[in-house]
Order: sequence, then structure tokens, then C-alpha cells
Amino acid sequence: MPVFAVNYVYGPDTDTRMESRPAHRAWQSELYEAGTVLASGPLDNVPAPGGLLLMQAASREDIEAHLANDPYASVGVIDETIVREWTPVFGPFSQA
Repeated sequence: MPVFAVNYVYGPDTDTRMESRPAHRAWQSELYEAGTVLASGPLDNVPAPGGLLLMQAASREDIEAHLANDPYASVGVIDETIVREWTPVFGPFSQA
């Protein structure tokens, strides 16, 4: 199954993001339990705050459908979402 690297770039509304964090993490936890989220976590603030999610699904469209349900998306704290298919060669997510 394809693996995707999802890079979020957060906007300046830190208060709303922090208020929504428990729901965002619960959403991730559900997808982790379902095997869709492989790993996730925040990125440092340089050049802007963000997050990285490693996800697997049958297609990019499936990933985008999941991302549309992220509570962060519904409250508008994500300025940019970059979804790229990733081919892990070594490590725990490699498909070899």
C-alpha cells in the first residue's frame, strides 16, 4: 500500500490550534489504530510551525479524504498541506 508524507504548515493562530489540539490528536489516534497513520508529530518553527504525518492508503484521494476530516482543517489553522507519495527503502516503513 502506498505511503504518503503529509506536511502541514500552520498559520499564525496558535490559540485556536492549541484549543483544537486534543481533537486533532484524537483524530490521529483513530487513524493510527486503523493503520492509516504510521507516525506523526510536530515540526520545529523554522521557517514556520508545522506537522508531519506518515500515512498509508490505497490512493492520494483516500489520504485527502482523511485530511479533510482533521479538526485542524475544520478550524482553519492549516495554511498549507503538501501531500507526497513516499517510497521508504530502509526502516520500519519500507515495503521490501
